[in-house]
Amino acid sequence: MWKRNQSMMAEMTKFSFINKVIFINPDMSLWHLLQLKKKTNGTSSIGGTLFPKKNSIKIVRYTPLHILPFKYRFQSLEHVENKAILRSIRRINAKNPYIIFMNCPNILYPYPLDELLPTSALSFFDFSDDFVELTTKKKSKDFVLTNITKYAQLADTVLAVNEHLKAKYSYLNKNIHVFKNATNYYNFDRKNYRVIPFLEKLKSKGNPIIGYSGIANEVRIDSNLLDYIAKKRPDWQFVFIGPTNESLIERYLNYKNFQFIPPVDYQSLPDYIHYFDVAIVPFKKNEHTIGNNLLKFHDYLAMGKPVVSTNVGGATDFKDVLMIADGPFDFLLKIEKSLHSDTPADNIKRKNVALENSWHRRIKEVEGLIRDSLKI
Repeated sequence: MWKRNQSMMAEMTKFSFINKVIFINPDMSLWHLLQLKKKTNGTSSIGGTLFPKKNSIKIVRYTPLHILPFKYRFQSLEHVENKAILRSIRRINAKNPYIIFMNCPNILYPYPLDELLPTSALSFFDFSDDFVELTTKKKSKDFVLTNITKYAQLADTVLAVNEHLKAKYSYLNKNIHVFKNATNYYNFDRKNYRVIPFLEKLKSKGNPIIGYSGIANEVRIDSNLLDYIAKKRPDWQFVFIGPTNESLIERYLNYKNFQFIPPVDYQSLPDYIHYFDVAIVPFKKNEHTIGNNLLKFHDYLAMGKPVVSTNVGGATDFKDVLMIADGPFDFLLKIEKSLHSDTPADNIKRKNVALENSWHRRIKEVEGLIRDSLKI
């Protein structure tokens, strides 16, 4: 339970009128599952399941697994499989009234959702990102936009992660509300952190560790900015944690001060961020990044870390507790300022802001929308 939607669902289990949360992940083919297991040497916990699994007393997780071959040639096989998936979902929910939250717009098998939507007591579509801008391929953009248009228009209520997305997509549904991201505060603000031997060794060298966590690809990362900083400060260590595009890794193979760590478990992530002297968000400013409201801002602040960012979506919300840089030279200066003038008072101020923006407080906004809509 870590990304926006998982965190929202986990918090909703605390609502008095919610009996159960069924979290349905995007569909996965058996071939994709096998490839994922192979890529991660069988260690991945992500995977499809023929049957739903209980995560806690109130949460059921289900990742529909498609196993029948030749569905594209024989539509009857696809229909059988989709009916079985729908039956599994209905079996979990029995006869209870239900609310649907829709988020993933690259849905390939819409049948179960299309069947469930008309009889829902209330439906939401959540713009947790500017989905159309996640890809550069026209075919993919058109596919995602078609689904966005369909489901945002069908939804009773639409949520948008920032004002930019609200303005951009309000033509689809007038009942659209800004609902910003937050943090699982107590996962990050801990008294003790686990030792990570690799980072401990890096720290022992006495050079600053400049860190980033999350997806790193050419759409987001400003490589020219990174090149400038890395060349100017070869003694700094740059640590990237999370899914990183291969071409981006190749670009920095010749740099001795870049380290790329594969994705780590959410519960373990604070143990890694703990080693950062400064956390950075070296993003390009484009249509994708101005549609962001970054979870990493909240998570870094919850740990009291100094943060330097370009002026992307959500950055100005925290202008009092993070540094917004304009260009490579300014980015470098602000990292240096963070390294040399940070104080315990600054640390506490950041944590207090993060606490105010924690999921257990933010979710009350959605609870209010639900209660008003259902008149409960």
